[in-house]
Amino acid sequence: MDLAKYAAKFDPTEAFRQLADPDPAVRLVGAKWVEKQSRGAVNNFTEPWLKDVATMSRLLPLLADPDELVVEELTGAVNMIVSRYRKDARAMPPAVKLVSSTRKNTRLRAALILTNFPDPALADVLLPLFTDPDKQVRAIVMKETANEVLSWPADLQERTRQAALARLADRAAEVRAAAATLLITVGTAADVPTLKAALKTMEGHNYRQDFRESIGLLEAALKRKR
Repeated sequence: MDLAKYAAKFDPTEAFRQLADPDPAVRLVGAKWVEKQSRGAVNNFTEPWLKDVATMSRLLPLLADPDELVVEELTGAVNMIVSRYRKDARAMPPAVKLVSSTRKNTRLRAALILTNFPDPALADVLLPLFTDPDKQVRAIVMKETANEVLSWPADLQERTRQAALARLADRAAEVRAAAATLLITVGTAADVPTLKAALKTMEGHNYRQDFRESIGLLEAALKRKR
């Protein structure tokens, strides 16, 4: 194998040039390449530049690109970098703006950026997404919020609990299952009967199994607190 030729496949120079091009179609090519590399297998050729603070400095201003497809791809790339390589808090302000995007994938990717940071102020951004028009956004954001909610103060944990309880009546089974998952973290003994009642409405073997597991995990957590 020609190592130099192989390494060149992961060199971001051309993609970075494309991201500065006045043609949005060219910028989109560069954005898709960066996003693909950010979620690909970690290797010795991509890791250095994906970890580099200069890469984030280059990408973050582009989250305001006038082309929404470019923004969608780069929001995905920033999410992967924040999740896998560098937790850069500079990603938070643009992500907060992008959760109100009209594009589902952009909203979801922006929300996932925010779930990497245990900032209680983000509750006001994440909790409204529990009622997002798209069921995938509702479900995934609830699941990912569970990673951060324990670092929030008690009043915000209670708001999260109430928001999760409300989604047990969601029309989408995957959202109800996600709500049950979140309640493992923020639920109380009073929620167990509510969860068991909601289980009766669940359809689909996998969703029902996930729901049962959530109830069991909540009950086990409550026993440990006694």
